[in-house]
This record gives sequence, C-alpha cells and structure tokens, in this order.
Amino acid sequence: MTKAELRKQYLNKRKQFAAEELQLKSLQIGMQFFKHFNVENIRYLHVFLPISRQNEIDTWPIIQRSLKNYPSLHIVIPRGNSNTLTLDNYCYTAETKLQTNQWGISEPVNGEMVAASLIEMVIVPLIAFDEKGYRVGYGKGFYDRFLAQCRKETVKVGLSIEAPVPEITDIDQYDIPMDYCITPEKLWEFR
Repeated sequence: MTKAELRKQYLNKRKQFAAEELQLKSLQIGMQFFKHFNVENIRYLHVFLPISRQNEIDTWPIIQRSLKNYPSLHIVIPRGNSNTLTLDNYCYTAETKLQTNQWGISEPVNGEMVAASLIEMVIVPLIAFDEKGYRVGYGKGFYDRFLAQCRKETVKVGLSIEAPVPEITDIDQYDIPMDYCITPEKLWEFR
C-alpha cells in the first residue's frame, strides 16, 4: 500500500480507540521501551509530544519516568517550523512552557536549544510502519528532515499501536528507516 492509503486507513483505525484503551496501550508501549532500552547511558533522548486529537500514543509516561529515574538524561522535545518544515529541539525541564500549535501539538516556547548532532536516541511518531522499518507520518517530512541531520549512529525508535504492514510501496530516497519499533506486545528490530 502507498503512504497515502495507509495514512487514511490507519488514522481512521486510530479514531476507533477509546481513551482508556489508548492509555493502556501507551503504558504497555512505555513498559516495552524501558524493558528493551537502557537509557541510563544516554545523555540526549528526543521524544515527540502526542497529538491528543489524533489519538497518538501518549509519550508523557516515558518522559516522566525518564526524568525521575535518570537525572543525567536530557529529554529533548521538538518545535516545528511551518515555514521550513523543520524541527528545532529543546531540552525539556520543569520550567519549560508549552503552547499548542495549529496542528494540536504541544511545543516548547522557551528553553535551551539542542543540536541534532547531540541526540543519541529519537522516539519517532508514526501512523503506520512496514517490516523494513519504514514509517508513514503525516506527510510533511518534518521527521525525515530532522533524522537526516542526526548522526548515523543515532538510534531511531518508532512507537505504534498496530503491528507492521508487509511493505510501504512508495518509499523514496528521503525516507529514513527506523532501527526499532515498539508495539504494546513486542519490539520490532530492523538493524
């Protein structure tokens, strides 16, 4: 299936989840994350903030547990630039003020900027993914541009409620595959 077909189908599927079911799946994904990844030795972890109205996976439990248990870990969150379709990245702290943008995404309005080259792991948002680690996003290319700026060894981890589709048929040279994807039931590895 193409990205557009998958985007339409999986956004519709996502709308069917009740809030309680989505929260449970988000917690299961968070447990899978900490089961499979030792973030103790990571200095910069980039985490997307969920779009509630799109029924995205809630990443706040991962952020809160990381801040509580790993004091040397810097949580980095994005702010989108709609003119350039790029992401600026900021350290998240208790003092960070958040504002909702036109797409319903909470973004930092203050804080210390972090260069993409410092980020060691990225938790990547997605709508669907395939068995090779390619993902379908919302179609603007924010994360593909951002991941292209990261170091080659930066670990890319997607989060998905659903298992992968066999193949996304219209992958292009700008699509960057993930190294892993976490579903409520398991870790998918693509390295």
